Amino acid sequence: MEVMPLYTLDELDRKILDILQADGRASHVQIARQLGVGHTRVRDRILRMEQVGVIRGYRAEIDPTVLGWDVLCIVQMTTDQQQDFDRLVEDILAIDEVVEVTNVTGEVDAHVRVWARDVAHLREILYNKLSVLPAHKSTNSTIVLKRWTKPLNLVQDEAVSADEG
Repeated sequence: MEVMPLYTLDELDRKILDILQADGRASHVQIARQLGVGHTRVRDRILRMEQVGVIRGYRAEIDPTVLGWDVLCIVQMTTDQQQDFDRLVEDILAIDEVVEVTNVTGEVDAHVRVWARDVAHLREILYNKLSVLPAHKSTNSTIVLKRWTKPLNLVQDEAVSADEG
């Protein structure tokens, strides 16, 4: 059974999103010039994508390592199934050093991304903040040595889908 998306992007939407993912500060006029369309058309598309939740916001991308936060850790957490998982997530997100919690399938229940200044700081977070939470059962921690990221390529994704059809 195929799942229908809540919002369907056309080629112009994808190209606008591609530009915004590369430069979230690009103006409607700059985007319009790059795409060869009117700026009001770009503005209307962006407003519509904001209204339906495709675009959830515009944020500054901060590099924690420049600010002295040198350790990124992925904590795999097993939880007490008798406890309220949503409450646990709220408690985890209340920890300043936590930047993301994901509920996952498999042998663990959650992955928690944590930034720390150094290994001693990470130890403090693991032992004094995460492991004391009521629903916590066990953790397995992995320190990230290097990471690579890229935005979701919506333009290429559709081109591949069109070729397959």
